[in-house]
Formats: sequence, structure tokens, C-alpha cells
Amino acid sequence: MLSFVGMAGAATTNLGLLSAGDTNFGNTFYSWGTFTDYYTFSIGSNSSGAAGNITDSDLSFFTRDVDVTKIVLSGGTLGSALSDTYADDGFSFTGLGAGAYTMALTVKVGTGFLTSGYYKGTIHAVVNAAPTAPVASPAPEPADFAMALMGLAGVGFMVRRRRSAR
Repeated sequence: MLSFVGMAGAATTNLGLLSAGDTNFGNTFYSWGTFTDYYTFSIGSNSSGAAGNITDSDLSFFTRDVDVTKIVLSGGTLGSALSDTYADDGFSFTGLGAGAYTMALTVKVGTGFLTSGYYKGTIHAVVNAAPTAPVASPAPEPADFAMALMGLAGVGFMVRRRRSAR
């Protein structure tokens, strides 16, 4: 699913149900200032969080400087909002239950002459690992010892019987 919002200003975009694959999001800005964009999404019962990364444009002759300065996650099973102020190194929110969440991105856009700036990112669900099958204990159970003892007794009885038959 590709979701990019055009024009500057606060945007609210529904990203739908997240999966293990990346869902794209982003915005383009034509004016300077500080903006907050909102992205809503859901995670299913097989997920325990959401993670992703963000890239933004740096100041050049052709682009405005755009910095995502803060990410705040609210809703779902959270008692209080979670935040990440270092969005440039990626983000990860773990310990989430199934539900609907809102991710708010605070974006600072610098000045530029007749240019635009942007940020773009990806987000995906952190999928729980498949449960592993229980592993049998290497220590024998008492029933195993009893079965082995009965087998040895049976072999001993057969050997003794053959000797007495001769």
C-alpha cells in the first residue's frame, strides 16, 4: 500500500492493517513551518509492535530542509503515549496489543526559494515468532526404567529357558 500526502499542512492518513511487509507513507511540503501529520493503522493479534524508518530531504538548491523531529504513538492498548525523538535512526514500538493506533509525526520544514521538501518512510508490524514445539526431556521417566527392566527380565527369562532346554 502506497500512501503519500501532497501539499503542506497537517495530514491524516489511514495505513490500514499492518503486516510484516512494509507500508509506505510520506508528505511533501511547499511552505516552511512546523507541521504534525497523523497516520492511523491497526495491528492484528499475531503482532506485538510496529517498526520502520524515515528519510527526509536536506537543504539544497532544489529542496527544502525537512526534519522529522518527533514520533508519538497513541491508542490501542497503550495506557499512555509512546514517543521517539530520534526518528532518523528508525523507530520501533514494542509490547503493543491488537488494536487501532495513531502515529503523529512532528515535522520541521525550513525555508527555500520556490522549492519543496519531503519525508518518506515505511512501517511494518513486528510479527510474533511462531510457537515452537515442546522438546522432550533427555532425562528418562520412571515408566521408561520400568519398561527397560521388564525387557531385560524377558531377555533373561528367554536365555535361561534356552539353557535349560539343552
